[in-house]
Amino acid sequence: MSLTELSEYTATEDDERERLAAEDGLAPGSPELEAKLAEFRTRMAEYRRHRLHPKLPARKVLAFYPMSKRRAAGDNWYTLDFGERKRLMAGHARVGRTYRGRVLQLITGSVGLDDWEWGVTLLADDPKAVRDIVYEMRFDEVSARFGDFGPFVTGLVMEPAALMTHVGLL
Repeated sequence: MSLTELSEYTATEDDERERLAAEDGLAPGSPELEAKLAEFRTRMAEYRRHRLHPKLPARKVLAFYPMSKRRAAGDNWYTLDFGERKRLMAGHARVGRTYRGRVLQLITGSVGLDDWEWGVTLLADDPKAVRDIVYEMRFDEVSARFGDFGPFVTGLVMEPAALMTHVGLL
């Protein structure tokens, strides 16, 4: 069991302001910076709406797995300071965003509701896209060093009549 929630690692307006200054050289208070921050606020409002009230489109493949952050000696996620965890999660998210349009990812929280901390739901039309994102993410430090994963459940989504035809019963 898990619930939709906002991530504590989501970039804030202050984070974006610092990024724009460092990467784009935009001066504090400049019209260019303020315009970019206005775009950021609009984008983040849409992100928050989607995270809390997702509209899941019909896709042919659905995969789900539970996960938690590791607490092993030397690889204990929660002994890292928040800034380091946030930096690592930003890199992890960059990998996930490369699958935009091919894989819809829904991350839900289950701390206090289940043995696992999160649920990950992946939706795609191509099973290879699900395989590719899971494969690539396993090399990301957040997953490789700090991720513990439960069983993966993967299935095809289809209308009952199509399923009956698919398995040869019609």
